[in-house]
Amino acid sequence: MVTNAEHFMRDAGNRRRGGRQGRKRSIESSPIFHRPTLVRNIPFLDLLDDEGVDQIHEMAMRIIEEIGIEFRDPKSISLWKKAGADVDGWRVRAGREMLMELLTTAPQEYVHRARNPERSVTVGGENMVFAPAYGMPFVRDLEGVRRNATLADLDNVQKLTQMARAVHVAGGPIVEIMDVPIPHRHLHTNLSSLQYSDKPIIGAVTAASRAVDTIKMMQIVFSESFVDENTVTTSLINSTSPLVWDANMLQSLHVYAANNQAVICAPFSMAGASTPASPVGTMAVVTAENVMAIALTQLIRPGTPALFGCPAMTVSLRTGAPVFGCPDSALIQLLAGMMARRYKVPHRAIANCATAKTADIYAGYDSMWGAFSAMLAGANWTSHAGGVVENTMTLCFSKLMLDYEQMDAFYHFVRGVEMEKISDLVKVVQSVGPGGHYLGTAHTRNSNLFEHLMQDTKPYDQWVEEGSRDAVDVANSNAIEHLARYVKPQLDQGIEEALVDFIAKRTSELPANASE
Repeated sequence: MVTNAEHFMRDAGNRRRGGRQGRKRSIESSPIFHRPTLVRNIPFLDLLDDEGVDQIHEMAMRIIEEIGIEFRDPKSISLWKKAGADVDGWRVRAGREMLMELLTTAPQEYVHRARNPERSVTVGGENMVFAPAYGMPFVRDLEGVRRNATLADLDNVQKLTQMARAVHVAGGPIVEIMDVPIPHRHLHTNLSSLQYSDKPIIGAVTAASRAVDTIKMMQIVFSESFVDENTVTTSLINSTSPLVWDANMLQSLHVYAANNQAVICAPFSMAGASTPASPVGTMAVVTAENVMAIALTQLIRPGTPALFGCPAMTVSLRTGAPVFGCPDSALIQLLAGMMARRYKVPHRAIANCATAKTADIYAGYDSMWGAFSAMLAGANWTSHAGGVVENTMTLCFSKLMLDYEQMDAFYHFVRGVEMEKISDLVKVVQSVGPGGHYLGTAHTRNSNLFEHLMQDTKPYDQWVEEGSRDAVDVANSNAIEHLARYVKPQLDQGIEEALVDFIAKRTSELPANASE
């Protein structure tokens, strides 16, 4: 027996097939469409009032003044001494007045330049940008096999990221290219970003020399003077929580800050392990580490862009593993947004990270806890926009496509509601009347209702006839289709040759058998 609902679905499908499916085919075969910087038009979700924020600030200041933060780098220690901080070995204690004064020179927003000016984005204020995954050594490929990531995988992920409408940043080390020696990886990672995308890129941070190489490659692309006057990289600097910034990260921070390049100061918070087992306690430690690192960037070069970063992880008390998808991590992310706004610096969050091992329903649950909290917190820079499974150990291609479509949906959501003329809407309702439907109205045809292109809305029998394909199968097919119609963005031949020559020169200088 066919129900009325099924009759309606079939009838609606027949009427819309030419329009909606035609529109879908048009979108999928059209040139790449890029969404500009997202300007939010929904309220922030504030968990605390001003008094609560002040209490977290007070605890963070007490941590800095009474306990201190370790900066395990001589150059950083020298700067803190000159600034008048209390320095005991690597331990630095600083007064809140000095810190708050330093933070006033950190910009509230900045423009991250892309080699294609049309892809440049604004970070901070009411602006939001989405960035890809970062640093995963494994991939789950289009055949569902988990294996070491390769340079070819990175190239393909860069291509898919270039084609993602709502992902604004090309990335950098989206995956660790395990088939390239460690000392040479950053060179090929940077080149992949620049060859296969014309969006902004993320720089190398695993050693100061690799940060220097990144700067030099960007100078080839833009010119030395342009790089000195503009931000062309935003790079991730992680602390070793609790309360430690190590030498490698600090030395890379010095390189980028001295060259006016943005850094994401990101404490490696894991509530219950590297920070206290509570959202408030975690946020106080994260704030202390962030404030000190951002202040250091301003000692190096006032006006350097720096972001208040927070991965918002917890720890599993059963296994000791990091956990991304849970309500406490969401609460921590919302608190991070409040603290970043208090200090008037851009906020960096993470989105689609999953503890799940494959692109199953639990991976979706994990990702939604991160993505929704990042959107409601007003994160200016959201990392891990797609593909992350297994606690950031593996990039899953099917999940990458599903997540990127979700980021497009979040882009639509965060733009909020556009009010229409009530009189016009009343006319639409009058034209349909009781018992009618709105499918054929001009208002519906011209609407901006969001549609997931991979979402299966067909009736059950048609779905079965077409192979009973699940989301992973559809997403893999979508990835293959995207790669087939990928068009490499134009890169000046002279610039590309200069980049290749630079990599050849540096490769000859760097021993391939070095372990770090």
